[in-house]
Amino acid sequence: MFYGWIILAALSSVYFFAVGTVVYGFSVIIPEMIKDMGWSRSEASLGFSILVLLLGLLGPVAAILLHRFGARKIMGAGGLIATAGTIGCFYMNSLLQYYLIIGSIAVGVALLGVVACTHTLTNWFARKRALALGIFMSMGGLGAFFAAPVISYLVQTTGNWRHAWLAMAAASLLGGIIAVIFVRDNPEDKGTFVDGIDPALAAANSTAAAPSRVHQTTVSWEVKDAVRTLPFWITVFGAAAAVFGFLAVNSQGVLHLRDLGISPITAASAIGIIGLLGAGGRLFTGFLGDRIDPRYLLSAGLILELVAIIMLIYADTVVMTYAFAVILGAGNGMAIVASPALVANYYGSKNYAGLIAIHGLMVIVIGAAGPVVASHVFELTGSYTPVFLSFAVVALIPALITLWMRPPVAVVKAVL
Repeated sequence: MFYGWIILAALSSVYFFAVGTVVYGFSVIIPEMIKDMGWSRSEASLGFSILVLLLGLLGPVAAILLHRFGARKIMGAGGLIATAGTIGCFYMNSLLQYYLIIGSIAVGVALLGVVACTHTLTNWFARKRALALGIFMSMGGLGAFFAAPVISYLVQTTGNWRHAWLAMAAASLLGGIIAVIFVRDNPEDKGTFVDGIDPALAAANSTAAAPSRVHQTTVSWEVKDAVRTLPFWITVFGAAAAVFGFLAVNSQGVLHLRDLGISPITAASAIGIIGLLGAGGRLFTGFLGDRIDPRYLLSAGLILELVAIIMLIYADTVVMTYAFAVILGAGNGMAIVASPALVANYYGSKNYAGLIAIHGLMVIVIGAAGPVVASHVFELTGSYTPVFLSFAVVALIPALITLWMRPPVAVVKAVL
């Protein structure tokens, strides 16, 4: 069997346990931390913003370490750091401790997470790259589907939000162990080829292959050339809009729904449904992304997401709550997979780690503002409506521009 599928299974497991559980589990316990510690919504939400902001800022660092030490080593180290940080949150007693420890968790998740995982997948897959990315990223959504209600149930039954951090520590450690055992950087490390196909045989059969409707570059762009092209920044803007809205809802959605009279378990279940449908949207996009240009999927995902967030404003019934969650999850899942697939298709795999690190840095810097902006708007106005409506208007811009976007014209000549 092609070892790439084992790589995909291992990386998907890492994303399920370490990333999905920590990020989504964190959002569920924020209301309990506010109540127990006496913090304001802005103070508690700042911790969530620190986490996602550092995940973006540390992307280039992860890319540098990846090229120097390889994916397996940095992911193993990331698992240990994230485990230590989540255990630290079990013992924290002040805001300063909270912020510092969240920063250490971000370091661990950054080394364990998306940059190393997606770069490794682009090394192993070309013809089924979108499918591999879709399967991988869907595991984060499945992690949310299981983690959000389970952690909420754990907190509600024990009456202690600190136990949730121990569950997240176990998940982080397990993710690191899986990476160390199974991950290999390149097909050559296992004596095979990209897609498991000998390039000589592929070249011999190339005349019989049907032309693809999805653009994939035949050169590997240098980072400095790629970041000078408009399509790269359109893709970044689209992904940033998706992440801003998603993180605003992920950090404040439970609070907003509880303000509307929705029960804590139902609100947490909605976050889980977002994760589950996000997994479905990512998997759906993975299947289609090798057949339909991902720019169309990115645009469709953004439109679904902005519709869902408008629905959230009025989600004062269980039916409306679940309907919003289904649409938001599907839309965000589509956008989250389509964006990195576009980067790989347009600019090649050789310098993908550097490009996706820059992409992630910009996306997270913008997206991390979601929780802070939403919480401050609420404290100023007593409502999340202004920020939700503003997001819908802003997200419409990249949704339309992406449809117009065309692949960049190569300015360098390099062999893949």
